[in-house]
Amino acid sequence: MSARPVSSIWKNHISKLHNAFELWWPEFEKHIPQNGCDVFFRADDVGYPGKQFSGMVETFREHSTPLALAVVPAWLNENHRDSLLRELGPDLNLWCLHQHGYRHINHEKEGKKFEFGPSRSKKTVTGELDRGRRKLAALLADNFTPLFTPPWNRCSLETMEGLAELGFIAISRSTNVAPPSPHNLPDIPVNIDLHTVKTDSRQIGIEKLQDLMVEAVESGCAGFMLHHQRMNKTSLLFLSYLLQKIRLTTGLRTKDIREII
Repeated sequence: MSARPVSSIWKNHISKLHNAFELWWPEFEKHIPQNGCDVFFRADDVGYPGKQFSGMVETFREHSTPLALAVVPAWLNENHRDSLLRELGPDLNLWCLHQHGYRHINHEKEGKKFEFGPSRSKKTVTGELDRGRRKLAALLADNFTPLFTPPWNRCSLETMEGLAELGFIAISRSTNVAPPSPHNLPDIPVNIDLHTVKTDSRQIGIEKLQDLMVEAVESGCAGFMLHHQRMNKTSLLFLSYLLQKIRLTTGLRTKDIREII
């Protein structure tokens, strides 16, 4: 889980980001539906805390904002668990600790990346899902929520059928991905990518994020996806600004993902 490339948007000075979003925010508010919009946050690729993870968690704690933490089972052991819970504690109510794949590796030889994709049998996939579920349940006890986030936000229908059979209560992918989830496995998708949108232009990065936010609130549920390994000081300052703006904006309702399920 080494540091990963930082998107060009976070290479802007924080003052430019503040100014751009302050000027744009009144226009953004016009897109909020009359009955409001639920907002939730999900952070992926969690295994054990480090400097970037600590900064992200502290920002959510300061703003009393819930965060769904997608934990990779293979990355967690007792020592990492203890460090993680110390970082999050003592009040764990803000954090929805749930399962993020199993080992977070790609098994497809060509095409898009999948950990649980079309080349793998349902028996193999369900076995790994179950091992991951049992490991997290043993390590996290009552702090584990049987929600599943697939790596790269995609998985096969057989994977989702296996999740439902294993007692998972929901899945969280990207919006409008195929195949649709089974009727007994609600999908709570993210639709705003804070840290992994690819663009070489700092200005285009700002515009892409704004476009994503408009489209998301118009849908009635805005789900923000975070990757702490791709955060820098600027993105952390902006996150604090964003959480405050959302809290103060009429019609935006910050929710724990478990409330939405």
